[in-house]
Amino acid sequence: MKVTFLPSFILFLFSVFPLVAESENWKTCFHSHCISFRLSSNWYLTNRRSNGITTKLDHFRTKPIKEESGREIIPALVIVFKESEPKQMLDPLLFHIESKKYTLISNIREYYQIQKLSESKEKDVYKFLGMVGTFKDKEDSIVQHYITATEGEFGFTILVTCFESVYPQIQKDIDLFLASLVYEKRKTPRIFVSVNDQYKKAKEIEKSAQARLQTKQVEEISIALDELNDACELGSPSACELFTNLMNIGQ
Repeated sequence: MKVTFLPSFILFLFSVFPLVAESENWKTCFHSHCISFRLSSNWYLTNRRSNGITTKLDHFRTKPIKEESGREIIPALVIVFKESEPKQMLDPLLFHIESKKYTLISNIREYYQIQKLSESKEKDVYKFLGMVGTFKDKEDSIVQHYITATEGEFGFTILVTCFESVYPQIQKDIDLFLASLVYEKRKTPRIFVSVNDQYKKAKEIEKSAQARLQTKQVEEISIALDELNDACELGSPSACELFTNLMNIGQ
């Protein structure tokens, strides 16, 4: 689905959603699982995809950052929700080890843990297991954070990737992200009789959002964005694309 916006509508959206905050609260959910965090307003959601059943992906990025040489670098932050295949309860440590295929880190600098769940004399338990290190891409050194967590049959993988030459410029952003990262259960998860029923609901919500966007009213557009987000999560590719396009206006 290709979306084209009239200049007047773009200007209107700027007035509705001004980009002035130093940092923003984010919450991304899939089924009964949610991950909350804070990010500097320098970061924005550039892509959101979901098949509505087993997988959801969020891709955040910044605007290009210049090296001393003038070369432009774009850091990336990716969050993936993925159900195990076949469906089985996931062990946090085993999942962390087995999912290392998604990271290229060859030189580990530090291991860390996030969100303490319990405390004991023998061993503290944390929700997120993480590490940071580097790998080589030709002559360049790349810094990457690799973070995982599990809940039941679902695993969550987070990758933050940036050229080491500009990493100091986003260090505070990543520190903020890590300090605020929290997993939580959704209080009222959506339950559907079948996949077809779920997809039908996604298209109904998307249709409602499109009608609200046509009104160009502030409250209606705000509701429309929430509806597109919901329709995307339920598995509508066109809703994911439209939601992402709206979130990218002005970037």
